[in-house]
Amino acid sequence: MRNEIFVNVGPRETRVAVRESDQVVELHIERSTERGVVGGVYKGRVTRVLPGMQAAFVDIGLERAGFLYVADYRADLDDVDLEDDNGGGDRRRSGSAQRGTAPQIQDVLEEGREILVQVAKEPLGTKGARITSRISLAGRHLVLMPFVQRVGVSRRIESDRERRRLRAIVDKLRPKDLGFIVRTVSHGVSEADIQADIEYLTDRWSQIQKRREEITEIPARVYEEPPLHLRTLRDLATHETKQIVVDDADAYGEMQDFVHRFMAAPRPKIVHYKDDRALFDTQRIEGEIEEALGVKVWLKSGGYLVINQSEALTAIDVNTGRFTGGKSRNLEETILKTNMEAVREIVHQIRLRNIGGLIILDLIDMELAANREKVYRAQLDALREDKAKVNLLKISELGLIEMTRKRTRENLVQQLCEPCPDCEGRGYIQSSTTTCHKIFRELPKATEHLSGEKLVLKAHPDVIELLEGDERDSLSKVESKMGRNVTILAVPTFHREQFEITTAP
Repeated sequence: MRNEIFVNVGPRETRVAVRESDQVVELHIERSTERGVVGGVYKGRVTRVLPGMQAAFVDIGLERAGFLYVADYRADLDDVDLEDDNGGGDRRRSGSAQRGTAPQIQDVLEEGREILVQVAKEPLGTKGARITSRISLAGRHLVLMPFVQRVGVSRRIESDRERRRLRAIVDKLRPKDLGFIVRTVSHGVSEADIQADIEYLTDRWSQIQKRREEITEIPARVYEEPPLHLRTLRDLATHETKQIVVDDADAYGEMQDFVHRFMAAPRPKIVHYKDDRALFDTQRIEGEIEEALGVKVWLKSGGYLVINQSEALTAIDVNTGRFTGGKSRNLEETILKTNMEAVREIVHQIRLRNIGGLIILDLIDMELAANREKVYRAQLDALREDKAKVNLLKISELGLIEMTRKRTRENLVQQLCEPCPDCEGRGYIQSSTTTCHKIFRELPKATEHLSGEKLVLKAHPDVIELLEGDERDSLSKVESKMGRNVTILAVPTFHREQFEITTAP
């Protein structure tokens, strides 16, 4: 699909927005203080081997040790999936694995061993980075697999004739001791494009090998992925990209240099934005970012989605809202229209917010199996534009769709937000009435260790307003029972659940 890419470079933050059909579909954010580690190659040391989990912890110099599954260790490379568009770490279920004869972690690794690994997934929450020893280096059209001596073609390239053409070109040009995966964006590209990518990737691999030999202290980083504005050229720009607009002179120069050094013609058009007005403001992208942090998403028909993200999963609920079916007098038809619109918007929101892991969609119940199939097919079709690896199940008897989406980095909320200090991430706080009744229970307890005739109660203004109004009689009864008067004071800086009981000076 035709797209435009906008690159905003700030003092310590770079943001990239991909727009299709006048709608932002992807956002990528990188901060200098929180530079991502996915794709980085490290020389590490095994610190623990866990036979019970068939995994090992490897110190690679990050805050937490990396986590290496036995399936991600390159003891045998015959089962590497050479049809995965991004390469790296994905392992097909080989016959030996299914029969239980795959290598055991305790047989291939021991504590103290030096090992070269690559980060496959960012550290998330309390979890360390997911790592693999199946190194892969992504280029614009190819993925280099240095420990594999074969050529694979992305399964998304469906034409047998095109698959054979691309495989033959790569096989002719590649060093015979290196393997490659042909990425989906290679469909229809020239031999010159392939040649440029092979030269770029083999040069990077040579630099990694040289750096690896020079390192004397372990752990150490051997290779770091390029900054976001350069990865944009490699990972996001395609032959359908109309233009790439960047608002920083230095980044513009680096991108032009990258294009002329590593990309064959026709090269993507890069435009230097020089207007005094902010790029993301003039393109209305700032507003779309703010909306992407919301819970409710309105559909054009009047229906809406409710998106709730948690550590375990993301739940997306579909509602008809203001949509009454228009001219249709058939309830089933109204529901079908809402669900069809909803699944397309859900895919858009998943991409925009970079939601990964387990995702549950709660659609409006449909009676007809044919309609459920239509909605399922509509979502499958919408997902074709998503580069992430997705597994989608059919609609269940309860009207739910279960899906998983490969997660390699934090989602948009995790990147831009932090837990609310008032609710501590719960998403809600106790009502003023609940806080009042909690105060009524705590006041008598306070008399046991506070002397003096008068007590002072400090609380949020909303709570104080309730104590002076609807709950005035309740407070009087507590005062009478204690035999003490209570002076109440509003403290605007307190959150709704906070209160403090002291004695009067």
